[in-house]
Amino acid sequence: MDDPMLGSYRIARTSFGPLAPVPRELDSDGSHDPAGWSRFDTVGRTLYSTDDRLTSFMELLAPYRTEINGARRALQKDADAMGVPLDEYWAMVVADWDQAGTMRARWLPKAWRDGRVLYRLNYPFGWWVDITSTNTLAALSFHLDSELADLGITGGLTVAHVTSDDRAITTLIAGWLRDTVTLFDDTQRLGVRFTSKHGHPAGGTGTCWAYWMRATDAGLNEPIDIIGEAAIAERDADLKTAQAFCKIQTR
Repeated sequence: MDDPMLGSYRIARTSFGPLAPVPRELDSDGSHDPAGWSRFDTVGRTLYSTDDRLTSFMELLAPYRTEINGARRALQKDADAMGVPLDEYWAMVVADWDQAGTMRARWLPKAWRDGRVLYRLNYPFGWWVDITSTNTLAALSFHLDSELADLGITGGLTVAHVTSDDRAITTLIAGWLRDTVTLFDDTQRLGVRFTSKHGHPAGGTGTCWAYWMRATDAGLNEPIDIIGEAAIAERDADLKTAQAFCKIQTR
């Protein structure tokens, strides 16, 4: 079921502001590589926000966890050469970095917090595509049958497809929804509603929104109200919880 949503959270750099996502463009030959795009990006601008504060922090910090895990795995040969388990060797490396005060391993610098603000915003009234509903999956499977077959999907879309990290699939879906789907009164969907892949926190829904900034892309003022903003404190409870989940500390 789709429903209008108000009071969403978005963490963004103060140097850019809350309404300045990276615009996605086609290459000179009309193609594009979506590998570096976010899940439901389309050509133009797509703004992401969440239903609760903790999910905003999780969405932002999780990529750092991925980088940390990559750095950790890269030390496997060194650990083998020393004849110690990787976990033990990693702990030794992290201890050395921490003692030296370098911003590496599991640390985020203070500038990470100082350069960002937690915004609260209201979208205009409208309707969202519930990307995991049975009706949505069936409609997408029907209308994108040949395109999905080219991507190796022949048995119809499932929740696993639309929540995956395969950007060829998710951005194809987003582009078709943005360009094609209209309601009975000829209005267009605001964007996609989906659940964070990190789950939902206690007391929160984990719901995320991908809003297509049609007005901005057309050179007009975007009908979004910024209803609040707050600095990110080092001891913010939701930040601390997200850090614990991601095994990241800040200075």
